Amino acid sequence: MMRIKLLATPAIIILLFSLGFSLRRHPAHPPIENTSIWQNYEQYKEPAIQHRMVKHADMQPLITKHVSSGLLRSSVIGSSVQGRDIHHLIAGEGKIKVLLWSQMHGDESTATMAMFDIFNFLAAKDDNDRFRQLLKEKLELHFVPMVNPDGAEVWKRRNAMDIDINRDARSLTTPEARLLMKVADDIKPRFGFNLHDQNILYSVGSSAKPATISFLAPAYNHTREMNEVRQDAARLIVVMNHTLQKLIPDQVAKYSDAHEPRGFGDTFQKKGISTVLIESGGYQKDTQKQYIRKLNFYALLSALHAIASNGYENENVEEYFAIPDNGRSLFNLVVRNAEINNENLRYRTSLGINYSTTVNVSERRFNYRGVIEELGDMQNNYGYDEVDAGSLVSLPGKVITMTKTEWEKLSLESEAQLLKQGYLYIRFSDQRSPTGPLQNRLLNLVNGASTGARPPGLYQYPNFILAPPEGRPKYAVVNGFLVDLSKEIRPLPNTYGY
Repeated sequence: MMRIKLLATPAIIILLFSLGFSLRRHPAHPPIENTSIWQNYEQYKEPAIQHRMVKHADMQPLITKHVSSGLLRSSVIGSSVQGRDIHHLIAGEGKIKVLLWSQMHGDESTATMAMFDIFNFLAAKDDNDRFRQLLKEKLELHFVPMVNPDGAEVWKRRNAMDIDINRDARSLTTPEARLLMKVADDIKPRFGFNLHDQNILYSVGSSAKPATISFLAPAYNHTREMNEVRQDAARLIVVMNHTLQKLIPDQVAKYSDAHEPRGFGDTFQKKGISTVLIESGGYQKDTQKQYIRKLNFYALLSALHAIASNGYENENVEEYFAIPDNGRSLFNLVVRNAEINNENLRYRTSLGINYSTTVNVSERRFNYRGVIEELGDMQNNYGYDEVDAGSLVSLPGKVITMTKTEWEKLSLESEAQLLKQGYLYIRFSDQRSPTGPLQNRLLNLVNGASTGARPPGLYQYPNFILAPPEGRPKYAVVNGFLVDLSKEIRPLPNTYGY
């Protein structure tokens, strides 16, 4: 009997070790799921920020609020090219230092919005006190929101010198890059979060799902080795991926890890700062990125808790590599199998339509212009919006003539009725009509003889009707936006004056 027990003991040890390893590889759920943080988000969301075109002036009263309350310790570490203050904000009294910075690119603001939501969470008192207290006791959080305030002011990627700050970590030509580098060198953080936005047309691999959030543990050398510093960044990403999968299943991807020695993420990783890149992409019907803002808020808090509790150490780096790569299979609109009549040619094919974007900075408004960027086999491509036109024919839109005054008095309901009759354009009878984006409309304006009456073609502006042969219009494509004529018709983001 004694021998049997002695032989069984190693087996039991191996079994227990294997069980422990299995649990380590597959945690039941992130600790943040034991809280009501997601459900209570509206209590933490900063109400002063409702639009993604955040500007430097929008932040100042919010920073003052949290400094006055004692939550944040603040210093102005310097100024941008055009003289706007760049802030270094500190929260928490812990020994583990974490640096988070956002909006190095002026037109990438999702994480900036989320930062101010995090400040409100840290300032709150509710049933999540235990969670927030752990962060405050274990971590010293350093925030540099809006590294590029000059770019944010005019909603452009680069700074006022037209230099990409995130490609200036080596030369340090820009004052903004020098300031961020100085903060890192002074505080020597253990972890860093490099917070960005990416093109909404990135997909998860070759799937139809948008890459709503993409992660990267940047490479510190060209051979993309995985030392302990980079592995810890990858483990944090595994934590955040577990956190997000229940909210956006199969909509998390991995950004390319090609080494960029000019980039801050790669440089900080080489310095020994475990650095995570977060790229906020697209989500259906979320043009202002308010839902993605919430995802950033939640994922960042989950990662901070993992750092404070050392929970990230239990994650398996192989799960990081299992996250699908970013792909490019998405379009804004895909029209499948439409019949096109082009002179003596009649054929069915599919169209991929994307929007170029311009910005009205003073009104904080985005304007869109559709263009047909693909024509042909699109079996492996997908759209945020799609329509199967397999039984339909594409037709040019008709033109109706009226005076400018009549157009100004035209109601949305009247425009919708014209759209259902196959009209896509209005021509003024008494003067030239304006060109460029038109707000709160359904029909385009046109001058002269040009009506866009050509059949849909590559690189053309997409304005056409889809109807059954000899039947009434079923869909309209106006400036690249799909309108289902059988449903309630709302104003488009913008039509166009040609």
